[in-house]
Order: sequence, then structure tokens, then C-alpha cells
Amino acid sequence: MALLSLLFSLLLILAGLGSLVGLVLGAWLFLHPGANTFLDRPAREALEPLARPVRVERFVYRHHRWFGGAIVAGSFLTLVALGAYGHRLYLLGKAGHGATLEQWLWETLLWFVALGNFFTLAAGFLILIRPSGLKGFEAWANRRVDPGRMRQALLSGLRNRPRLYGLLLACGGALALFLLARRFG
Repeated sequence: MALLSLLFSLLLILAGLGSLVGLVLGAWLFLHPGANTFLDRPAREALEPLARPVRVERFVYRHHRWFGGAIVAGSFLTLVALGAYGHRLYLLGKAGHGATLEQWLWETLLWFVALGNFFTLAAGFLILIRPSGLKGFEAWANRRVDPGRMRQALLSGLRNRPRLYGLLLACGGALALFLLARRFG
């Protein structure tokens, strides 16, 4: 239990640091729109691993029952846990605490994770029963990613609207810091 508490504390510290970095970087971009040229190299380095192809089809096809079973079990257990957590959120709202922004954010996150897990559950059943049904998706996923085009799209957006990106980043960081401080402060 102490290890779980330590991991949760570390996660909160990392979330706080990431929010603070987002707030500072967003404010910096908003106040100095020309500073976005400094982001060219980090963006290129971050997107470079996407250009390397990774082929795992043969291994997955040979062991599709194990992979499919693990995916189905993980998705199912996650959905059960999310259902219990969602019921608890619903009861808190009914108990008179009201629908706070924090509760709304948690409920929204809960719905997004649940929706993703429903798709993962369906894909897990498909892998378990008939992995060749994912051939079309596999062909789409195996296409070459051009990190140069992705980087150019990101940087052109930053060049055209640096204040908007800075404002969004600063607001997101400030909101996350506010919610962390309110929850654990």
C-alpha cells in the first residue's frame, strides 16, 4: 500500500510539473510569438521515432489467442472498474455535492476511456476469433509516416497562430494546476 501511495504521489508531482511547464511555455509563446522557432529541433526529434517501421504481425498471428484473450480480459476488467467508479461519481453528484468542474472533467475522462475500451474490446474479440479481419487496419497502420510533414504542419500552425497556441497551452496548464491544487492542496 505504501508503494501505491508513493507512485500516486510521484504521479501527482509529475502532473504538477508538466502543468507548470505547459503554463510557462504557453505564456512564453503568447508573450513572444517569434520564440516558436526554438521548437523546430525538439519537434523533429520527438517525431523521428515514428518514421521507423515496426513489424509484429507474424508474432501476433501465431499467438493471436493469447493476445486476443489478454486484450479482451484487460478491456473487460477496465470497463468493470470504470463502471464502479462512474457509479460512485453519480452517487456523489446525487448526494448534494453538485456538479463541479472537477467532477465534470472526471466524468468526461471516464466516458472517453470507456468508449476507447469498447473499441478495444471489439478489436480483442476480433483478434481472438479471426485476426485476418484486421487486415485493412493493419495495412493502414503500416503505411510510412512522414515526420517531416507532421513537423511542418505543427510548425506552420505555430508560425501562423503562436499566440493562440500559447494561450491554449497556458490555459490548459493553469487549469490543471488549479485542479491539482484544489484537490490536493
